[in-house]
Amino acid sequence: MTTIRTVLAAALALLLFSAAGPQTRGMMPGGEGGISLDPAQAPPKAQEKQDPARQERVQGKTAISVAVDLVSLQVLVTDKKGNVITGLQPEHFTVYEDNVEQEIANFGTVDSNTTVVMLVEYSKQVSYFIMEVWEAIYGFANRLRPGDWTAVIGYDIRPTILTDFTQDRNELYAALRRFNYPAFSESNLADALIFTLDRVQDTEGKVAVLLVSTGLDTFSKHTYDEALRKCKESKASVYAIGLGQSFRIRYDGYFSGPQSSEFLMADNRLRSFAEFTGGEAYFPRFVTEFPSIFQNISIMLRNQYSLAYLSSNTQKDGKFRKIKIDVKADVNNDGKPDDLKIFTRKGYQAKES
Repeated sequence: MTTIRTVLAAALALLLFSAAGPQTRGMMPGGEGGISLDPAQAPPKAQEKQDPARQERVQGKTAISVAVDLVSLQVLVTDKKGNVITGLQPEHFTVYEDNVEQEIANFGTVDSNTTVVMLVEYSKQVSYFIMEVWEAIYGFANRLRPGDWTAVIGYDIRPTILTDFTQDRNELYAALRRFNYPAFSESNLADALIFTLDRVQDTEGKVAVLLVSTGLDTFSKHTYDEALRKCKESKASVYAIGLGQSFRIRYDGYFSGPQSSEFLMADNRLRSFAEFTGGEAYFPRFVTEFPSIFQNISIMLRNQYSLAYLSSNTQKDGKFRKIKIDVKADVNNDGKPDDLKIFTRKGYQAKES
């Protein structure tokens, strides 16, 4: 990992002039205390003690009572070309848990406001990716609806809540302006993801985590397996935007085999977090790819089916239960079922007695 840091630092030195130019959006250099805040840019609320009710909301305390065995899923259906399929009915869906067919208890279409947490890596690991980070967080913010709730968390050596859930776009943009030049070298991904999922575990409705990250994990107290288990337990969907793809393409000659393997492992982390939560992972090569990525994520969030079933397995054994959904529908009206693709959770962690 030290070698990778050296390579990243060398690339940053070559491009420092352009990275510090007019495109910095007025952000000031950071200090030694992590993600820095320019007091002149801070919203008044950022300098005051937060309202307890709002603080509880971001801490994941908007709990609702749910039947223990009720398994709720958000399901997106597309054709082979990625076109979203709407208008399906419950009879088109068959749900299996550990290969045992389940009876659908609730079904509906989802086109409602969402709760989104923007979890953004901002350590020296992303020094080269500053422009990509800014394009990602501002571009995604511009895609949100007025009724969406949004929180922003930045992480380096530790996660920092920059704003709790808000519908105020001015407050959101003020939080995004708090991202300055990174201060710490550590990128503790597993710790940050667990921290975030813990705080949204009881939040009502659809919950999405937009994870903007290299996928590198330098010093987390928690392991990758622990983070993956948390993903399996959470109802939030993770949509990951990997920052390492463009770097590998542009600076492939700098890397040895072990360094390339480290970045491939980082991509696999992001991919698995998304896969097990019913989200998606993206690995753009250029910032020009971000608009289409945001559009895809928006479509996935806005055009889902809400489906729930009562598990026939009543054991409280704490085991991971695999979920499979089959969809049979003649969407092309040619007299035979079409080959459709389903996006949903891979399963869930059962409760322990």
